Amino acid sequence: MNILSTWRSIGLLRQALHIVALSGGLLLPFGGAPDYTATWDLFFNGVLPAMVPIFLILIGFDVMMCRVLKDGNTDAEQARLNAILRCHYWVAMPVLIAFVIFIAPALIP
Repeated sequence: MNILSTWRSIGLLRQALHIVALSGGLLLPFGGAPDYTATWDLFFNGVLPAMVPIFLILIGFDVMMCRVLKDGNTDAEQARLNAILRCHYWVAMPVLIAFVIFIAPALIP
């Protein structure tokens, strides 16, 4: 199964989560110190750094639920859940790296 067909088979909500998480991770380098003005700085410096960890937590919850559902299921369902887990890992890793590089240093006093 190639990557695109695997990604299509995981479902619309998971696809949306992946798109939003990846786009948030790609936009993180443009964020900076909090500046709560009525411009795009509010999005890049306030909203985006707050939302990316939430996306990572949501992916983590879905990974946990996929692992729970894998136990005792049929082989076909386990293969589908394994494909979902692989997609989650491939999406979460670059987003986590971007978070650690650009946001986590600002959280350390």
